[in-house]
Amino acid sequence: MAVTAKVFCSSKTIHSSTSFGASFKFQVNYSDGRNKEWAQATPSLSLEISVKDSNMFEVGRGYTLTFEPDTD
Repeated sequence: MAVTAKVFCSSKTIHSSTSFGASFKFQVNYSDGRNKEWAQATPSLSLEISVKDSNMFEVGRGYTLTFEPDTD
């Protein structure tokens, strides 16, 4: 069974001294009852990703995460 989570990019940190371009943090999107399929009360999720492409995500923009069991 797949579970989706609606999130938004809440911050971006540029890394000039490492091999990664930037780190992005994401938070749960609470608006309009999003995430009610998996959240009993207030949804909670913590996600940070470091990537080479510092333009991969946009701060303030919404994204959908999909969690699926591995098939291998």
